[in-house]
Amino acid sequence: MAKLNCLVLLFGWLFSIAVLAQQQATDSGQPEVVADTEQMLAQHGFAVLDDLPTKNQIPLFENRFRVDDKVEEITLLLFRRRGSASVVLVKPDGSKIYFNTAEAQQVRWHDASSYDLIEIKNPMPGPWQVIGRLLPESRIMLLTEIKLQVDPLPANLMVGETIKINARLTNGDKPITAKDFSEVLALEVIFVSTNNAQFDNFGRGVVQVAQFRDDGKGYDERARDGVFTGEFQLRFVAGEWTPKYVVRTPLYTREVEQAPVVLMPAPIVADITASPAVDDTQPEQQALPHQVLFRVTDDSVNAETLLLQGRIRYPDGEIEGFALNEPGSTPRELKLHNRGHGSYILEVSAYGTMRDGREFMLNLPEVSFVVNRPVVEAKVLEELPQHIKDQIAAENAPPEPEFPWVLVILVNVLIVAGGVLAIWMTMTDRKLADLMFWRKKAPAQTKAAASSASSAGADKNGSNAQKNNDMDDILDLTLPDD
Repeated sequence: MAKLNCLVLLFGWLFSIAVLAQQQATDSGQPEVVADTEQMLAQHGFAVLDDLPTKNQIPLFENRFRVDDKVEEITLLLFRRRGSASVVLVKPDGSKIYFNTAEAQQVRWHDASSYDLIEIKNPMPGPWQVIGRLLPESRIMLLTEIKLQVDPLPANLMVGETIKINARLTNGDKPITAKDFSEVLALEVIFVSTNNAQFDNFGRGVVQVAQFRDDGKGYDERARDGVFTGEFQLRFVAGEWTPKYVVRTPLYTREVEQAPVVLMPAPIVADITASPAVDDTQPEQQALPHQVLFRVTDDSVNAETLLLQGRIRYPDGEIEGFALNEPGSTPRELKLHNRGHGSYILEVSAYGTMRDGREFMLNLPEVSFVVNRPVVEAKVLEELPQHIKDQIAAENAPPEPEFPWVLVILVNVLIVAGGVLAIWMTMTDRKLADLMFWRKKAPAQTKAAASSASSAGADKNGSNAQKNNDMDDILDLTLPDD
């Protein structure tokens, strides 16, 4: 009886699970959408978590999903309505994870305008909930191993050469073609100096060469095909460099570092033969053209395949194009019109084939030269005309002394002042000594001193007379000696 009850309970439990699963499938009501979504994710290079419960492998049901204890890391790609706020994650224990608190909880979170990309390591087992305006395409994914593969560069690189590269970003050996990631995936091309003292780029550091996107623009051939196609020019110092390629995503970074390559100087040089400028005063003189000779200096370049094309900027500002595409191993000769004195500037592009069969295209360093103005000597005359001689003598004659106007004015002022003084003395019956006012004080001082002396003598005499009178009044009572 007890065994029968156990069997009944077991069958009842299995039946309830089957009914619940059927109800969940019915509630979703979109089996075709589920299949299409899984196919879309497979095309985008994302693998759905195989070790999660069955209902977590389909679009989120009422913004909920469940994580069991066997999952070590999950990645959530939650698409939401464009412009809406970031989602909020509710953990099984009821605590919440916000975008601004994710870093404190060891959660990597990238917030874009239309989706949230979240990576959680060792997530809490149990039911999770997402709060936000989600779209049906939202999935729980596991990004498998992401690899970056770049075609190797040729060994014989040259300064100014244009290089085309192809790089592929794969996820589980499948290209990542997610449309929503196209705006954040970028391939950076970097060249790092090896700091080899034997080369000219010693101590040059890092050179940022180019950046490409898988968007079908520029040199990229197809948009969102998982292949970065681009071209860049080696416009930096010759020497030994280490190529490095970096793909950065909001959560992942992949780098590829290739073997060092040696960047050689441009193997084509220009020899210039400039003709003198024509004298403007002699229009009958014929102007000789300038000559520029391009020759190959590296035996690794097949000189017979060399083609040159560019443009010339003349001193008068006119720009003229040229092309040297005649076959042959002799140096390429270019003749330029003689447009007088000034600067001649040439921009040249070279096309050819290396001895090993590799074709190349490079821009040569700017070629320029300056033609100076012609120097014309003045004619020497045997005999100068008389009027020219007089003019030269007048110019070379010593300058005449200037009239002393200041001295004349000063003398006249003194004469007038003397006359006025004489008239004044005559009319006022004054003498010259009267003008010596500083001598008037001496007689007054003498009279004052004399009066003072007389007063002092009178006082002295008076006092002496009084003294004598007083002495006369005293009786002499002394007795004689006899």
